[in-house]
Amino acid sequence: MDQDSIYEFGTFRLEIATYLLWEGETPVNLPPKIYRLLLYFLQHAGQLISREELFNAVWDGRIVDDSALRLAVNSLRNILQDDHKTPRFISTVNRRGYRFLADVAVNRPHDNVTLLHYQPKIEPSPAWIERLSELDLLQRAFHQAARKERCLFFLSGERGAGKTTLIDMFLSRIISPNLAVLRARGVQLHGTAEPFLPLLEALERRCREPSGKTLIERLEQTAPTWLFQMSNLLSDDKLAAIIPKVSQNNTLRMLREAAEFFENLSTGSTFILIIDNAQWVDQATLDLIALLAFRRSEAKLLIIVSYRLCENGAAAQRIEKLREELHHRGLCQELFLQRLAQVEFPEAG
Repeated sequence: MDQDSIYEFGTFRLEIATYLLWEGETPVNLPPKIYRLLLYFLQHAGQLISREELFNAVWDGRIVDDSALRLAVNSLRNILQDDHKTPRFISTVNRRGYRFLADVAVNRPHDNVTLLHYQPKIEPSPAWIERLSELDLLQRAFHQAARKERCLFFLSGERGAGKTTLIDMFLSRIISPNLAVLRARGVQLHGTAEPFLPLLEALERRCREPSGKTLIERLEQTAPTWLFQMSNLLSDDKLAAIIPKVSQNNTLRMLREAAEFFENLSTGSTFILIIDNAQWVDQATLDLIALLAFRRSEAKLLIIVSYRLCENGAAAQRIEKLREELHHRGLCQELFLQRLAQVEFPEAG
């Protein structure tokens, strides 16, 4: 048995490496015998499994009463929310044993790499206690996105209020083996900024990571105009091959490709797009945020726009107008972050 295998059935998946059962984005801890019982069912899906087989697999051949097996099966049914009268997963075959009914797919992490995979980078601290209600708001937004209901979350506050730290806290609280995150940051510039500059820089940085090859391939398939803007990542042959695909490279095409690219990332795992210091981003980036917010197709997509409310620039004013419009339509969530008393968090920018 491959210790990295993941068994998927219905809305559930069982991870061998972690001994965890997941229902969507929610982890379910299984007692050892229930875990072994479920694993044996999954490994023999569709087959008639006798009681003797289960005694050997779950109880290592020890002599136990039939009632112990019935209790274990009923416990597993309760966990899977399976009705024994109209079963979706576990069917009782009278006097012969059981059969697992659902289709089971076996995957391995290296066969299905999560693009833009994220590992938490902050440890819990006493300051978290002061932000529990704010963290719960972000957590609810994440669960909404996990249900394929895209969500735009506006996070505003003064400089030093702790917006960046709050987002770090939120990401560290998420329990998900397939969390994908892209974090871009606006920078205060003088003059006209390159369209989509924060996102291009964030994507290029992720493309240089060990798993970047797969991300580059996905960009070539879905967003070639974006990959062309990162041509220093490509060999001469690869660059020559991509040029015919971008003969009509313009901001509007990049806008459409980016929307498709980010939505495709959110079809499997939940994808979080974070824009820090959004008060300094370019208009094209704001166009993309608006487009993603108003599109109505299903997507496991959470967009967090973090910005300073007191800024008077064009971007900050447009963010406020977009927030008001989306709030009126019920298409966003928002939080104004108050500064904690006698505490100042490091704020990027």
